[in-house]
Parts: sequence; structure tokens; C-alpha cells
Amino acid sequence: MVITPLRRKVLRDLARLWPQSLAIALVLAAGVATMILGNGAYSALSDTRARYYDTSRFADVFADVTRAPRALLDDVRAIDGVLAAEARIVKLGLLDLPEMVEPGTILLVSLPEGGGAGLNRLHLRQGRLPDPQSAREMVVSEGFATAHRLSPGATLTVVMNGQRRDLMITGIALSPEFIYALGPGEMMPDPRRFGIGWLPRESLAGAYDLEGAFSNLVLVLAPGAPIERVIADVDRLTAPYGGTGATARADLTSHAFLDAELKQLGAMVHVLPPIFLLVAAMLVNMTLSRLVTLEREQIGLFKAIGYAPRAIAQHYVEFVLTIAILGIAIGFAAGAWMGAGLARLYARFFSFPFLVFSNDPRIYALAALVTAGAAVTGALFAVRAVLALPPAVAMAPPAPAEYRQQGGTLWRRLGFRQTRIMTARHLMRWPMRTLSGILGVALSVAILVASLWSFGSIERMIDITFFRTERQDVQMVFGQPEPLRAVFAARQMPGVMVAEPFRAAAAQISHRNLLRKVTVIGRPAEPRLSRVLAPDLRPMDMPEAGLILSETLAQVLEVRPGDNVTVTFLDGARRSLTLPVSGVSVGYVGLGATMDIGALNRATGGGQMISGVNLLIDPAGLEEFFDAAAASPKTGFIAVMGLTVARFRATLAENITVMITVYVALAAIIAVGVIYNFSRISLSEQGRELASLRVLGFTRAEVAAILFSELAVIVLLAQPLGWAIGFGMGLAMAGAFSSDLYRVPFVIGPAVYATASLVVCTAAALSALAVRQRINRLDLIEVLKTRE
Repeated sequence: MVITPLRRKVLRDLARLWPQSLAIALVLAAGVATMILGNGAYSALSDTRARYYDTSRFADVFADVTRAPRALLDDVRAIDGVLAAEARIVKLGLLDLPEMVEPGTILLVSLPEGGGAGLNRLHLRQGRLPDPQSAREMVVSEGFATAHRLSPGATLTVVMNGQRRDLMITGIALSPEFIYALGPGEMMPDPRRFGIGWLPRESLAGAYDLEGAFSNLVLVLAPGAPIERVIADVDRLTAPYGGTGATARADLTSHAFLDAELKQLGAMVHVLPPIFLLVAAMLVNMTLSRLVTLEREQIGLFKAIGYAPRAIAQHYVEFVLTIAILGIAIGFAAGAWMGAGLARLYARFFSFPFLVFSNDPRIYALAALVTAGAAVTGALFAVRAVLALPPAVAMAPPAPAEYRQQGGTLWRRLGFRQTRIMTARHLMRWPMRTLSGILGVALSVAILVASLWSFGSIERMIDITFFRTERQDVQMVFGQPEPLRAVFAARQMPGVMVAEPFRAAAAQISHRNLLRKVTVIGRPAEPRLSRVLAPDLRPMDMPEAGLILSETLAQVLEVRPGDNVTVTFLDGARRSLTLPVSGVSVGYVGLGATMDIGALNRATGGGQMISGVNLLIDPAGLEEFFDAAAASPKTGFIAVMGLTVARFRATLAENITVMITVYVALAAIIAVGVIYNFSRISLSEQGRELASLRVLGFTRAEVAAILFSELAVIVLLAQPLGWAIGFGMGLAMAGAFSSDLYRVPFVIGPAVYATASLVVCTAAALSALAVRQRINRLDLIEVLKTRE
């Protein structure tokens, strides 16, 4: 194969400029990898969820009741649009685990009768399903079994409706219903303290006095069936039996949290890749501008001997495309590797039985096309000016730069040394290149600022949620609402210093055409343990009449204090009434609605009832309290705030550490790529001047200081711009990450800006050291040769 002269020149240029070419390729690779990483992980989670839901016959509608006769199931199946329906028993039990002081909680779910697969089919990882005729066998969730090192054949002690039972584990399984297994009162999955157990129906029916009855419904709908109408029909049928309102799959906690993660991945895909491609285009433009300037005579010679401008432009495009192909190849490999790793991390976190990770060729093709387009655009901007010159003009050396008009007198009057004047003149000589260098460094700062802000936000969430709002040590929730006198019994339990009752009631709150299903919490008039905080963090007393809504719920319903909302309670007498919005509270988790506990009991019409108590416990009596709570038949579950905070921190720390590591690496790549290319270009353009200074007696350090001062100016000017861009990116990300499940506060302090600048300045220092080696090897004789 014959290689044309221009293509041989491409190979020579790549060999000569390999450090700069590699820096550009790495920036391009980072953009490609980010695009593939985000899209790959998003597609993997989305496809895995879709296939898992389909193969397991995952339900579309869920409904809880207090106690309904099994005969009602025939009426539910007769609803138009219902393809299949299943009645289950779902109850909470307490765990008596020897390695844990505090009691754990297990959600007990009945299996279909006759050993059939039914809906929400289990995926067995080990062992077998329980014998339908046995009351002493069960299957447990994989996360719980792993946390306690349980295997088939092990025995587990469960307190069911106040009765202790020793159950043998026959299998370990996963369920599409509990991909994100969140325990009662928890904000993060904690498989150590919360698990799922599946038992034969008769075993649960006998323990909870539900023979011939059920407490939970799951339905699969026909394709295209109107889900809102089906839910309304289910609510109508279950209302007389304590139904609290059916919910669609979209509102299921497990599904909703996975949706939120997919939303965050989508936000990352739309933010990061464009930044890298913009920086890559600027780097290509900077590098080729310098190369074209130095090869001006060669371009003129090519034109003089007959090469058309198109052929010369193609030569430089091929040079850039070679770099782009290298970057795309590295990005493909890195993106596929990181995407698969991130998807596997999510698969473990969300308890998937398998992972569907397909390398969609369309994503790769799009990444390659956009990346090559950005590189070629930068190249064409660089060569268009020289290609327009006639051959005779192009072959002549460019006129020396005229610096007299660029503030020399002003610099001297300001006391600038001659070397500083050289720095200022050189930066001002090519303002667009200087601005592009500043923007490139600023974007690396911005990426760090836009990721590091999350640390402060998480600490604020923890402080507001767990130390200012929920100040109790333990929250004990009863299995069913109890009379108000139950709070006095709780105060008599060992170690209890303060007991504060609360009432939880499911309700629909609507305003105009906006509606949300929430849990309204009733608190004492002046709560001490579980409080409500105003936006200025001032504790709020409960109003005599009316609701206090969280900021998120108020925004969703588009209401302000003083507006009226319609509240339909879904249990008790199922009353519907109009209540004023008395205030708006700060809150970051879920949609909150609070009112006075007495007013809530009057509104529901169920008498003076409570759902549980918030307790302040003497640390010395904590173990005795847990023993007494586990023995009480009224106890539904126990949430320990200290353990919840610890789990919250540990889970977020693991996830954020991974993401921050990626962001720091990406920001460092941008910083090194921009600064190294800028410094190499400056060194090439000022080679004669710097060599002249060496001949005149300047030391290597003094000559390097001239070049490094330019870099310092670029890096320093980029910091405030990067802070501003990062602030905007972080604010946008906080908004994109927020949902009905949780709202991320945007908190950013001086430490975030300082850390981001420190990382970028460190990358700049490493780039400067690499350039310093080239200054030390500067060939004075070669550089001082004239071009004429």
C-alpha cells in the first residue's frame, strides 16, 4: 500500500506531538466514557427491571385492608380490566436474633395456595419453597440471609402476633416487590435489621387470626386498562373492610426509589458529556492553531506545488480524526468497563437476580459521531484562516507581533518587571486562546464543585432530619391503632424517660386538580421529640385546626399558608373535609402532612387512638427495654434512630465515594489536558524568546517562571468562573435529583470551592513539571535559527 506524502506527514506530526495528542485523546475519551457509562448503566437497570417484572408477573396494583373475606376476591377479579388477582396475608413480625440487642423486623408474606407460582413470583437463589402443609418452614430474602449468614436448614425465631415461633429456613429468594427493601421507619435499606419472609398461607392465617380472610391484594391489569378506574373500583370494594386505598406500581416504594436512581443517571448523561466535548473541541482548536501557524510556509508550499485547499484541510482533519479515533477507542473500553461495574453495583444494591447489560450499538455510534464532530469542528476553525492565504503570502513568515499597542507603558507605570510584561503581552496577543484556556480550566473546577456540594447537603439532611426534627431514641409502632391509654403503658416500660404519642392516618390531599396520597401524622400540641420545623428551623406548634404541609407537598399541590385543601381519610369513617393550610415546614424525606393529634382523631372519627409512641430511653436500660418491647403483643416494629443514622451515613458514603472518585479523575483529565496543551503551545510560540533569555544569562528556573506565570494567570482567573459555573451545575443537579421521595437541599460552603481549586491546582502543578522538563532540554542553537 502506497502512503501519500500528506499521510506520512500525519504520522510524523503524531509522533512529534504525542504528549499533546494523548492529552486531547484522554479528554475525548472521558466524554465518550461518560456518555457510555451513563447510558449503559441506565439501559442495564431499565432493561433488567423490565425483564424481571415481566418474568415474575409483577403486579400493577396493590391494596391493604384490615380484614376482608376471601369471597371478596371474586368481586375484585370481576372488575373490568383486571387480568389476575391474588389475596395475601402481609403482616409484620419481630425477630429475636442472638447477635442483635435491638429486635429486628421481618415482613411476613403468604405464598400462593397449592404451591403455585402466582403473582410476584419468587426467584429462588438457594433451597426450596416451604411445604404448603407446614407451619414451621419459611423462605427469607437474600439480603437478610447474607447479613446474618443464614442458609437453608438454619432456624429463625420470629415473634408473630406476640407468639414466638422457631421457623426453619428452606430457601433464600428474591422478589420484584422488594428490589429496594426498605424497612418501616427507615430511609435506607438495612438488611441486618429488616428482612422479608415468605410462609404458607395457613401458617400466617393461624398466627394472625385470618382464617378465611386476607389483608393484602395484588392485581395484574390487562394491557391498556385504565389504572385510575381500576383503583377506584378496588377502593370501593375494600372500603368496608378497612381498605386504606389501592396504589399503582409507580407509587410502590421499591419501584419509586429505582425510578429516582434512573432519573439521576439520566441527569448525569445530559450534563457531563457535553462539557468534555466542548473542552476537547477547544483543545483541538488550540493545538491545531499552533501547528498551522508553525507550518504556515509548508502550507504555502503545498499550495504552490498544486495541492488544493481541500486536500490540505483534509490532511489536518485526518490528523485530528486519528487523535479522535484513539480517544473514542479508549472511551469505548473505559465506558463499557465502568458501565458494567456501575450496573453490577446497582444490581447488588437493588437486589436483582440477574443483570441485563447490552452494549447498544446506537449509543456507541452516537458517542463516536458526536466526538468526531466536535474534534473536526475544532480543526476546521483552526485551518480556515491559513487556507485562505495566497501561496506567496503563506510561504512568507508571519509579521512579528506588534506589542507596542498592548499596554507596555501602562505596565511599566504600574511597576511590572519586564518578564511580567512579556507574560501580559503574550496572554493579550491571543485573547480567544487565553479565554478558551480559562474556560477549560474553569470547567474542571465546575465539575468538582458540582459534585463536592453533596457532602454538605447530606450533612444538612442528617442534621435537620435526625437531630432537629426526629429527636427520639426509639420509635415504637403498634401493630394496629391502640387507645390513648397505651402511651401510659409505654411510659412504664424499662428505661423509658419520655413517651410521646403519635397517630398516622392514610389520606388523600387535593387542591384544585392536584392530588397526592400521603400519611397524615398527628402530634401533641407542643411536640418535644418528633417535631416540625419552619423553613427558618424554628419549632412549630400544632395548630388547633388545619394542616402543616412540608415544602415539597406544598409545591406539588401549589398551595400556600391560608389556602384550603380537601382531605379524604382512607381509614376509619373515611371522612372527607376541607382544612386550611396553617403553615409550611422544612423536610427532605417524603411528602409530609402534620396536624394536632386530637384534631386528627376527631377528623377520622375513630376515637382517641394512637399509632405508636416516640421514646427517649435511658442508655443503661436500653437492653431491658428491647426485651420488653419484643415481648409485647402490641409491638409492630421498632425504629432505632441511632442505627438509622449510621446506616444512612454508611450507604451514602459508599455511593458518593465511588462517584466522587470518578468526578475527581474526570476533572483532573480536563485540567491536565487544557493546561498541558496551553503550556506546550506557549513554549513553542515563545521558544525563540525564551532561548534568547537563556543566551543572555537567565537561568532555567527564571525562564520557566515566565512560562509558568502565564499558566498561573490562566489557572487563577479560571477559579471564580469555575465556582460560578459549578454553583449553577450543582443547583441544576439538586433540582434534577429531587422527587416526591426525597428532596436534596443545596448546601455549598467555602470548603467545597477550596477543595475543587486545590485539586485543579495540583493537576496544573503536575502539568507544569512535565513542561519544565522540556524547558530544561531546550536546544538553544536550533531554536535560535531563523526561518528566512
